[in-house]
Amino acid sequence: MKKIFIPIMAVAALAITSCGGSHEEATEDNTLVPAEEICFYTYAEGSATVNWTAFKTNDKVGVGGKFNVVNVKAGEKSTKITDVLETIVFNIPTSSTNTNDAGRDAKLQEFFFGAMESTDLILGHVKSAEGDNEKGTCTFYLTLNNKEQEVALDYVVTDDKVKLTGEIDVTHWDATAAVESLNKACEALHTGADGISKTWPNVELVIEATLNKDCH
Repeated sequence: MKKIFIPIMAVAALAITSCGGSHEEATEDNTLVPAEEICFYTYAEGSATVNWTAFKTNDKVGVGGKFNVVNVKAGEKSTKITDVLETIVFNIPTSSTNTNDAGRDAKLQEFFFGAMESTDLILGHVKSAEGDNEKGTCTFYLTLNNKEQEVALDYVVTDDKVKLTGEIDVTHWDATAAVESLNKACEALHTGADGISKTWPNVELVIEATLNKDCH
């Protein structure tokens, strides 16, 4: 009985060593090292924020704002953040504009977005993303004034946050008339020390979202 028992124990020990749930791998010199951790990313629903800075007067004084509502849909999980970014589709109700000034918000809705065609919603979807899980570039299509144009933003990832930054020029969406409309409505407020009233077509964007991260 002992002669049968010993070989069985030897086989069992070999099976445990070779097929057990160990998270270690053997190197060429048979040294065991921890196996590489694999992480999957998904977009955390409802986490996206869009902040913007527009500019007035010839001194280019910044006016900050955001959108209270940003609707985002994204696809399945991936080990690559670029894959997650490339599945994103979004829309932003322009009525959710918020500059912490109700009067300014009303003017933006009436004289800027209201001077464009079909701009109750800003529409967009990602065309491509290039980079790694730390930084890169995200290119997406943005529709304003019934016109679709490409926008490229840089992204960086910190912990579970992805942050995209860049600038757009709304004249690329044929929105010069909307800029002039807003400037006329805000003429006094957009007049600088030189006596000239100016509203810039440039808008800086900061977009942030949270990523769910599942590692094992």
